[in-house]
Amino acid sequence: MRTLCINLKTPQESSSAEAFLLLSPRVQFRFPQFIFVDIESTAHLLGGEKPLLIKALEIARNFSADPSVAIADSAAAAQMLAKWRPSYIATRGKEQESFKGLGLDALKDLEGLHPWAQKRPVEHMISFFHTLGVYGLEDVLNFRLNSLRERWGDFGVLLWNRLHSQDVQVISPLIPRDPLVGYGYLDDPLGVVPLLMNRIKPHLDILFARLNGLSRYAQRMELILHCEYSDKKHSLCIEPVSPTRDQELFTDLLEKKMSLMTLENPIREFEISIFDVPEKVQQLDFFEPRDNTEDRWRRLISFAKQAQCDMGFLQMEASHFPEQSFSLVTDWPEDFKASDLVERQDDALQIKTVYAKGLSGSPRPSLLLDKPQPLTPAEAGRLRFVSALPSERIESSWWQISVQDLKNRDYYFALSHQGQLLWVFKDRINSQVYLHGYFD
Repeated sequence: MRTLCINLKTPQESSSAEAFLLLSPRVQFRFPQFIFVDIESTAHLLGGEKPLLIKALEIARNFSADPSVAIADSAAAAQMLAKWRPSYIATRGKEQESFKGLGLDALKDLEGLHPWAQKRPVEHMISFFHTLGVYGLEDVLNFRLNSLRERWGDFGVLLWNRLHSQDVQVISPLIPRDPLVGYGYLDDPLGVVPLLMNRIKPHLDILFARLNGLSRYAQRMELILHCEYSDKKHSLCIEPVSPTRDQELFTDLLEKKMSLMTLENPIREFEISIFDVPEKVQQLDFFEPRDNTEDRWRRLISFAKQAQCDMGFLQMEASHFPEQSFSLVTDWPEDFKASDLVERQDDALQIKTVYAKGLSGSPRPSLLLDKPQPLTPAEAGRLRFVSALPSERIESSWWQISVQDLKNRDYYFALSHQGQLLWVFKDRINSQVYLHGYFD
């Protein structure tokens, strides 16, 4: 069994192990700062043990500034190497070769999932070996099992087994149970948003690292800021248009919302909660890149929503009346696929990626006025109609209730004096000319 050990070097919550589910489903946390990962069946998914080790370090830096990792055949040796030979990968089946050059103090870290019950027996053993003139860890390998058993009993047997990769420690699959919450207490209360964001960001890094490991999406994030001089608290809610794992998006939205606050009463503590939902799309590969055009669109529309701006996709509808022929949708349409547009100029070709290519062939413009604009006779006279006959005639149904709702229109293509292609109609009842849209 190949085992990866991550030494985060600072005490952590057991939930930190969830972030490493990206590497394997078999992950186990050991108090106070160790995480063990069974990579026997998943290392090839990252291209081998070295890329996996680099990925583990990248994830670990969300929790610690200076983590260390190592890979070995046993969990005990992996922990020891993570401390004494950081980023070391022991050769499969030749774990003992990595012990060369290590002192006997390394025995204190030869633990794995089950730490030494007490350090004192290990220290006594080290002192005894020193009296024999043994100072290197590889020299201890020459002692027989019976010799260690006679001298130290079960403890000697356990030590021999760990030195010879015989202490089997099974890493069970991790079943996440902890909520995605974070808490921070500030010894020095802060009333400046940039400084406060700097203190909040490490907690966001941890939460989103866990979210990524769980392969979940964040639907909503809530931040509660507790003031120092009163029971007053500020509650902020960040909810993008659709669930996402884009930490940068949540951070930017939170920072913009906090910039509108006046923190006259400094903040003493804060709470962060992330409400997660399952992935909507099944991944085709274990480590498939997740950033795509659709994600970038959701990021853009989330900013627009927070700024109270309406934006989205114009989707054509099967409607008789132009006012109802397009609808604004914010969700990424499933049939909204890119296609190549080939432009020819002389002997040159240029290929462009075009979205919603169907709109270019629509007989109606995509830029419609909310309400048709009446044109004065002088304005209508300056237009140059493309044809004398209307391109489209629209009449209301006979069951229209009121006369005011009647629509009897003849639509024309017309050019303005600036060269814009306009869509205008003439009311067949009162001959009034209206501007209704622009062709882009």
